[in-house]
Amino acid sequence: MTFDRAADNEQLYRYEITAALNAVVRACQDIVTEHSHRGFWTPHTSTEPTPTHQDLIEAARRDVLNRLQLVVHCAETVAYTIEHDRRTAE
Repeated sequence: MTFDRAADNEQLYRYEITAALNAVVRACQDIVTEHSHRGFWTPHTSTEPTPTHQDLIEAARRDVLNRLQLVVHCAETVAYTIEHDRRTAE
């Protein structure tokens, strides 16, 4: 019975970390699709022909950085939780 539970937990851990990392990869793909051209960032700023550095910083945070930080933080949380669960189960 203990072995089956351990195997079930191991499978659950694999599903959880895979789902978390898939979310990171999907976020990256979405950002590339929505905010790049030929692999280079294309910021969505004001209609000004030459955006200010502040416009670029705001666009970077809004379009890329905040989103990536969120999904990476979630994936890290999943990984830490799994590691903690494994330590307490041993």
